[in-house]
Amino acid sequence: MSQLKIAELVSQALANLGIVQPLDYRIELAPRRELGDYASNIGILVGRLLKRNPVEVAEQIAKECLNLDQGNVCSRIEFAKPGFVNFFLNDGYLQNNLWLILEQDEKWGELASSKRERILLEFVSANPTGPLHVGHGRWAVIGDNIGRLLKAAGYQLETEFYINNVGAQVDRLEASVRARRAGNEVPEGGYGGEYIKEVQGETREEMLGFLLSQQRATLDQLGVKFDNWYQESSLHEKDKIGLAVQKLHDLNVTFEEGGAIWFKSSALGDDKNRVLVREDKRPTYFAADIAYHLEKYERGFDRLIDLWGTDHHGYVGRLKAALKVLGQPVDCFEIIIGQLVSLYRGNEQVRMSKRTGEMITLQEVIDEIGVDATRFFFSATDVNSHLDFDLELAKKQSNDNPVFYVQYAHARICSILKKSQLQTSKSKTNPNIQLTNLKEEAEKRLMLKLLTWPEVVAAAAELRHPHRITEYGKELATEFHHFYEHCRVLGDPARELLVEATRITLRNVLELLGISAPEEM
Repeated sequence: MSQLKIAELVSQALANLGIVQPLDYRIELAPRRELGDYASNIGILVGRLLKRNPVEVAEQIAKECLNLDQGNVCSRIEFAKPGFVNFFLNDGYLQNNLWLILEQDEKWGELASSKRERILLEFVSANPTGPLHVGHGRWAVIGDNIGRLLKAAGYQLETEFYINNVGAQVDRLEASVRARRAGNEVPEGGYGGEYIKEVQGETREEMLGFLLSQQRATLDQLGVKFDNWYQESSLHEKDKIGLAVQKLHDLNVTFEEGGAIWFKSSALGDDKNRVLVREDKRPTYFAADIAYHLEKYERGFDRLIDLWGTDHHGYVGRLKAALKVLGQPVDCFEIIIGQLVSLYRGNEQVRMSKRTGEMITLQEVIDEIGVDATRFFFSATDVNSHLDFDLELAKKQSNDNPVFYVQYAHARICSILKKSQLQTSKSKTNPNIQLTNLKEEAEKRLMLKLLTWPEVVAAAAELRHPHRITEYGKELATEFHHFYEHCRVLGDPARELLVEATRITLRNVLELLGISAPEEM
């Protein structure tokens, strides 16, 4: 919010100085308090553009921004080597924005609904042939949080789970279940997990339905909901795959060899050509993926976002190449590759379930540490990075555990406010409360951190980075604890109001992550 105000100042200052070329400058929180609240490298970029001394340019921009602002947002705007402009926010601006936080309440942090782009977000899409593993869990939480961020940023969003209910893996599942029931060995390449004994249903469809219902129950418990459950079988029933292959044939990008139909993907940057239809006339998963994504575009979405597991990394180029040949706007198709998870208990890696001696399922992790810790830890690392997940840390009731640390800050605030004068919504917006005394360094640091919340939401949504929300939550909790240690709250209406604004923001952080905000711990 304050960042946007400063960006508007800089933009107007550049226009007044006759600089109209688009520049990729940054406005960021200053690394040290003595350098202001925000800093921009604008002088460096303009200096390069105009071949002028960047420090002199920064000085000129700083003066123009100060003239435009007239003290409304900033108390000082200074320049510094090697061409930075530093912005010091006005105390009154920080103080008065507390009223905005109280007014917006649950909406605080949400952005204006100006982005009317329709987005389809597909994630998890696990084969319905067994329980979800921890990798699925991480992608489920990150996908769900990306969806929450996009909604908060004002996008029109639908979420989808693609059910792979056709193909060899389904044949192997049925054969495995029937073999176990007959007391026979599971066929080679089949599913030998203990869960196979628990599969119910007489037909293939009933078996798949049973396993899918278990997956859905686990996802529901984790707070992950989908707007659409799309079955691969519908592509076959409507001959969508055959039509997609025919379109590629008509564009002369297929050939027949050995009785199979191939896509000329090597001519489009792939390391080799890819089979679309096998010798026995069965389409490949690649052909089904092409048809499925064509169907997504046909539904009228402006942007497609897929979250895939790391084992699908090699599919990205060939799928985009096929869609591009078919005339689809692949620049509006994002594929996020989710990295794997390693489970630990302290320093010891956990590879197998104590109960079954096999892989640890997502459900077992949830049962052991709870939904909140599962969601927080799965969200806390960049999706592009491998995650080392310490189950023992996730269960700790101490500040070493980040989810406990953030939730405890919220609970502590609730305890303080129960003893305060802010007992009704009417008193929370009482204009007679004077905020001008909120000038202590700890108070200003907390107010600034609160004010950056909408900026964090905007950046996290734009970059598809939910871990920025967990980081902000930890930082806000730290600022609150620092403030509370240095400032007596009870009996001071202004400070009580600042604490209430902090409660609102922390609650919104946790809700955006799909995590509970406890009032007692």
